[in-house]
Amino acid sequence: MKAVIDILLIIIIALCTWNGYKRGLVGGVAGILAIIVSLLGASIVSAAYSHEVVPALKPFVDGYLDSHRNRDAILERMGYGSSELSLEDILDQDSSLRYDYAYESLSDLGLYSKRAEELAGRSVSYAEETGATMTDAIVSVLCDTITRVGTMVIAFLLILILLVAVASIGNLSFRLPNLENVDEIGGAILGFGKGFLYCILLCWLLSFLGLFIGKDTMAHTTLGRFFLIFDSLTGGFM
Repeated sequence: MKAVIDILLIIIIALCTWNGYKRGLVGGVAGILAIIVSLLGASIVSAAYSHEVVPALKPFVDGYLDSHRNRDAILERMGYGSSELSLEDILDQDSSLRYDYAYESLSDLGLYSKRAEELAGRSVSYAEETGATMTDAIVSVLCDTITRVGTMVIAFLLILILLVAVASIGNLSFRLPNLENVDEIGGAILGFGKGFLYCILLCWLLSFLGLFIGKDTMAHTTLGRFFLIFDSLTGGFM
């Protein structure tokens, strides 16, 4: 799977660069703007409506995290597999283990390590602020994140498709007269930039999908890990 992801990322970059070369500089600018507008619109929609889905998702996530098999496996990795104490008692005795428990729980759900670290920190803060148990805090933070990500992806695709459709209907394709080389090279550069953005967004999405693509898949990709470096561009999406 890791090879498939890297190959897919190369294909995205190549196709976008070629498409940018064919469309020209103005088309490349329009493509970048379409992505930016789609992201802004999707962020607004996600912030406004994603919480509506959380109640429906919580029972499934809570049931998975609270199962004896998963809890015992996590305690074993934390070094408390033979302890007769309950999870709550262990965490009450040593509050520093709250982060470790949250991180192991989120990693067990297939989140990329950096993503698990971020959400583990949020879960600890949520538990401290609300007085919730760590399991309830993890469930709340994870469900909120999943719904925000899912809503944003759907909204982004719908807005982007709408913008592309409007551009196609209006035949919004312009070429710079008497500047063919500048037009083509500029278009290719912007096309490469558009492909780069798509790859960042795709890898960001895949960093949540370890249960489907393999828990350690993204950690063993080459290009995938490279694009995950650009977290600053996606940090505001969660």
